[in-house]
Amino acid sequence: MIGALRRLGVRLALPGALRRPGVRLALLGAGAYLVFLVANLPAAWLGLALERTSGGALALGDPRGTVWSGSGVLALRSGSAYRGIVDLEWRCNPLWVLAGRLNVALSGAGREARLRAKVSLGAGKAAVNDLEANVPAAIAETALAAAAFAKPDGQLRVKADSLEWGAASVRGAATVEWTDAGLGGMQAPRLGDYQLQIAASGDRADLRLATLRGDLRLTAGGEWRAAQPRMVQLRGTAQASAERKDLEPFLRAIGVTSVGVSQPFAWTVPIGGIAG
Repeated sequence: MIGALRRLGVRLALPGALRRPGVRLALLGAGAYLVFLVANLPAAWLGLALERTSGGALALGDPRGTVWSGSGVLALRSGSAYRGIVDLEWRCNPLWVLAGRLNVALSGAGREARLRAKVSLGAGKAAVNDLEANVPAAIAETALAAAAFAKPDGQLRVKADSLEWGAASVRGAATVEWTDAGLGGMQAPRLGDYQLQIAASGDRADLRLATLRGDLRLTAGGEWRAAQPRMVQLRGTAQASAERKDLEPFLRAIGVTSVGVSQPFAWTVPIGGIAG
C-alpha cells in the first residue's frame, strides 16, 4: 500500500513540477531546439540517402542548403569516379512529414541533361508526377547489368504524367525515347531513334517498342515484372540494313543471325542496381 501511495505521489507531483516556470521554459527550449535541428538538416544527408538507395550508382555533389530546400550536382558513377550530369534544385514542405509523406519538387539543367518532376515518398510507396527528363543513355547502366556491358550512347527522353510503385506493384504510364542510340560496348554505333511505351497496372507493366528511324529496325512487345525477380522481357522482330555488317555482333547477342532480313528475337534481362 505504501509503495502504491508513493507511486501515486510521484504521479501527482509531476504535474506540479511541470507547472514550474523553469521546467516549462526548459521543455519549450528543448522543443524549439529540436524543431531547429530538423528544419536545418544539411543537404548532405540527402546525398547520403541517394548514394545508399542507388547502391552507389548516383551521388549528390557540392550539396548546399537543407534537406527541405537546397541544390547540388546530380552525378552518375563512371568507373571509379563520378560524372556530374545536372545541377539539381529541390523544395519540399516539412509539414508533409506529419502526414507520413514527403513531397519534393525537383528541377535541374546541365550541359547534357534536363530534369523536372514532383516526387512523393511514403510508407512502402513512391510516386512521380509531371516527369520530364532528358538524360544521357549511360544512366541506364545504374539499373541494368546488361546496359553496363553494352555501354549505351545517346540521349533518353522520359515523360510521365503519373507513376506510382511499391515493393511489388507499379501503376501509371510513361514514354521513353532513345535518340542517337548506340552501344559502345558492342561496337554498334548509330543504331537510330527508338520509342518505348510503358503502361503499368499491378505487378506488371506492358511494353511496346517501336523504331522512329535508323538502320536497325526493331518492333517488339513485352513486359516488366515489378515483383522479384525483376526482369524485362521483349519479343519481336529485328532487321538491320544490309550494309550494316558492323551490327552482326549485336544481332547475334539477341539471336538474329544475319543482316538485311527481318527475323524474330527474344530478350530477357534481369534488373538490378537501384534499390527498390
